[in-house]
Amino acid sequence: MNNPGYLRLSELLQLVNDALQVSIGEKTWWIIAEIKERTDRGEYIYFELTEKAEAGDDLVARIRASVWRREAIASFRNFEDITGKRPDRGMQVLVRAGVAFHPVHGLSLQLFDIDSQHMLGQLELQRRQTIAQLAAQKGITLHDGVFQTPNKEAELPPVIQNIAVITSASAAGYQDFADTIANNPFGYKFTVRPYFSILQGEKAAESMREQLLKIYSDHEAGQQTDVVVMVRGGGAQSDLLPFDQFRLAHALARFPIPVITGIGHLKNESVADLVVNTAVKTPTQAAEFIIDVNRSFEETIEGLRELITLRGQHMIKNAARKLDHLSVRISGGTTNLLHLRLNSLTRMHENLKHTALQLLNKSGVKLNELQYRLSTSPKRITERAGFTLDKLEAQFRLLDPKNVLKRGYAIVNRNEQVIRSAEDLNIDENITITLADGTVRAVITETNTKQDE
Repeated sequence: MNNPGYLRLSELLQLVNDALQVSIGEKTWWIIAEIKERTDRGEYIYFELTEKAEAGDDLVARIRASVWRREAIASFRNFEDITGKRPDRGMQVLVRAGVAFHPVHGLSLQLFDIDSQHMLGQLELQRRQTIAQLAAQKGITLHDGVFQTPNKEAELPPVIQNIAVITSASAAGYQDFADTIANNPFGYKFTVRPYFSILQGEKAAESMREQLLKIYSDHEAGQQTDVVVMVRGGGAQSDLLPFDQFRLAHALARFPIPVITGIGHLKNESVADLVVNTAVKTPTQAAEFIIDVNRSFEETIEGLRELITLRGQHMIKNAARKLDHLSVRISGGTTNLLHLRLNSLTRMHENLKHTALQLLNKSGVKLNELQYRLSTSPKRITERAGFTLDKLEAQFRLLDPKNVLKRGYAIVNRNEQVIRSAEDLNIDENITITLADGTVRAVITETNTKQDE
């Protein structure tokens, strides 16, 4: 017997369920919500859906939702095939849902479908917002959908050897890149330094940006980096979401070292692809591009070598022709010159012969004159010498002491010393006086000099 004053909880909840069935029934609606949590359990997939306030992160609505895995297969697989991503936490999704109520589990939503185009639209919207924000940055311009960035303007080295690779440690694309680089058909040697990063999820963009900054720091510290390569394996368009993030794209656009992207998406370009120096589709193509750069340099060098060889051969041939021409000219010129010199020598010989005869004739005349002078000169010289000797002999005779003494002169000696001055004599000294006919001895009794007068 029921007590009319109260209801059991189950009875109240049954009334709620009845009211919902009357007012809502089997109706479904397309609703936009953000997946807060996802749990796969048995035959069901459980979600927690939320809605945030337009300003701030405050929640304005939250409800549990579930889908029977078997019912979800078609729509969810279609979503994953198109977007490449399963519905998971952090996504804003557009889902078709109906209201369900259970006395034990409470109010929830039953999911029936999910719109993949809405997700693609969200990705495109974010991409456009990033492009517009980049175009407003200093040093970055956008003309006709083409970016001009410092990284695009960075000049690729003619020879690439030192490569920094931003990738995931488990990425198959990195192994493809490394194998292609290592096994290149030209035997080029490369230094490949991996910088491992998260490539998917909410933290992927910031993780790649941090690795980019680390590469620059290592480069400034002396670890040479010619190019930076960003590679990953293939995937869906939604996997490109981190590469459309503004902070990562802005860091790539302004990075001073050329960046090459090969992020494995054949159909679409990420914002990162638009702002870097070189964008290719796959990691293998990134490796092939680097090899082609080096091969182009090698071919240029080989072309220059061949050009130098051809020009050298051409120059040698021209020089040989010039030498042959000069040889002919020299041979003919030498013959002419020899004839001229022979004629000149002949004239010189005749001149010398004539001059020699003239000199001989003049010399003969001079010799005759000298002969005559030599024949007459000794007699005149002898006569002159005899006359001179006679004069000298007469002078010697006049100067002979005997003849001088005869003329009344005397020689005074003291101890066999000739006295030439009265001042040299003293009173009582004995002297010898030599006269023309003999000698006289005397004693000095008085001296008288001119000083005494």
